[in-house]
Amino acid sequence: MGLENETRYDALICGGGLSGLTLARQLRMAFPDLSVAVVEKTRRPLKEAAHKVGESSVELGSQYLERLGLRDYLHEHHLIKFGLRFFPGGGDRPIELRTEIGPANEPIVTSYQIDRGRFESDLRQMIVDENGVELIEGATVRNPVLGSGDEDHVVTIETEDGPRTARARWLVDATGRAGMLRGKLKLKRGGRHEANAAWFRVRGRVDIADFAPADSRRWHNVPEGERRWLSTNHLMGTGYWAWIIPLGSGNTSIGVVTHDEHYGFDEIRTLERTQAWLEKHEPVLWAALREREVLDFGCIKSYCHTASRCWHPDRWALVGEAGAFTDPLYSPGTDYIAFANAYTEEMIRADREGRDLVQRSREVNVQYRAFVNGSIDVYRNAAHVYGHARAMATKIYWDNMVYWSYPCQYFLQDIHRLPGDMQDMFGVVGARFVERASHMQKILRFWAEHTTSEPHPEGEFVVMPSFPSILVDAHLALEKRMTPDETLAYMSSQLEVLERLFVELVFRITRELGPTLGAEMWRVVGAEDWDLEISADRLAPEAFSGRKRRQALPHLVRDVERCLGVIESSWSPDDVAAWMKSPKTTAEAS
Repeated sequence: MGLENETRYDALICGGGLSGLTLARQLRMAFPDLSVAVVEKTRRPLKEAAHKVGESSVELGSQYLERLGLRDYLHEHHLIKFGLRFFPGGGDRPIELRTEIGPANEPIVTSYQIDRGRFESDLRQMIVDENGVELIEGATVRNPVLGSGDEDHVVTIETEDGPRTARARWLVDATGRAGMLRGKLKLKRGGRHEANAAWFRVRGRVDIADFAPADSRRWHNVPEGERRWLSTNHLMGTGYWAWIIPLGSGNTSIGVVTHDEHYGFDEIRTLERTQAWLEKHEPVLWAALREREVLDFGCIKSYCHTASRCWHPDRWALVGEAGAFTDPLYSPGTDYIAFANAYTEEMIRADREGRDLVQRSREVNVQYRAFVNGSIDVYRNAAHVYGHARAMATKIYWDNMVYWSYPCQYFLQDIHRLPGDMQDMFGVVGARFVERASHMQKILRFWAEHTTSEPHPEGEFVVMPSFPSILVDAHLALEKRMTPDETLAYMSSQLEVLERLFVELVFRITRELGPTLGAEMWRVVGAEDWDLEISADRLAPEAFSGRKRRQALPHLVRDVERCLGVIESSWSPDDVAAWMKSPKTTAEAS
């Protein structure tokens, strides 16, 4: 499509990737009278299975896509995901002898494996045909001149037919890592998390079931074992993980993530080096890839970044990777697109209603930054945990509980729509979630750094989440619609559960570490100031054994042990509890 010499839009979105396309659809659904244009430098057709990474979605982002009316399309053209699945501890063992952490039942809340080439190509057509968006392909936005006050923004759009001028009340940077406005305004900030990624797509399905011999019956016969290939599979070791993601096109996405403290970017900066790295560190995966046709290759050094602000009262916004990117481990990319797009809609709504954009931009920037920074903390201390099976299982249990209880509910219950004075109560609860999560990541890192995790000689399947459990309850609650008051009450009750869970996990980890390392861990992470105490109800069942003990345990503790197992330690529960009540120095504990 072309432009007249000067055209004006209510919203001009620079970039037609996933964030820009979904935002265009969202804005036209929210405000049918809003004139919206998307400018994208690439033209269709886009290659399937060789376009962009970010194929795996999780609950929040998937629900966002369904809210855009894409559920039937996703079911027809892409794959329903069988959850996240992890194989921590390093790649020097056969797959059937590694610890496996993942679901044994189809997740109740649907998520998807998305072929980005197919999806973005189809979505371009949808926003034109169904939403009335003007799509300008094969064009680039240049020379943005930002207006102030009530002035329009002015840009030059370079097309194949020459330059055109466009004006816009709202200018949205969805240009990805190029960050048109982020660079121009010097908004980029480091994410305090140094990690790198390399990826490529291969022809055909890579089925993780084929990694194990056919006679490994225990491994093949686990519940729903034949559907492992539909998961996002993570093969993990200290300082790294590799992904295997199936695509609706029938091909497979392969990637490697490395943390700088263990592996430099130089080791994976080319396809050949990435393949050599896999051959060395994940030989079972490499054996399955050796003869495969490679469709593409890409890599990113230091992928984590944030921006000092993503919304401004002068009516510009940054969405998607133009604003922030945390880490791909739990597939949160679409989640943060959902948050950023939702906040952009709210800013435009405030503008249309004549509300104070200075105040509203301050609110949404603070809220978004809190989510981004809290997410970064989940990943930046995890390098050692990836090589420690018990610590990784504990991390997944904890991280799922936090994710489903607060960020997911915050978005799905539309709390982001509330004005600032109503946000304060949610902010207090959210800050405690973030604080406790930060404490737990430090504990997990210490545990993994200072102990080894001997694998079960025959392998082990840790069902996550197991049924029944508090995790399943939190997952099921994602389908419940609540008022703001009900949501706050739910989050507050989940925070109480999380506090009890935190104490139980600290108790477990301290006991396993033993007196000397346990005391050192408390000192290093600052746990001596946390006022942690084990209740009498928790300790009383330890006087029994076997079934009688299990039946007497509090419900939460039974959940934890059903999933994570029983701690084996010579340090008695009563002695650990007494020590936690009045923690001693390392020397005294020894």
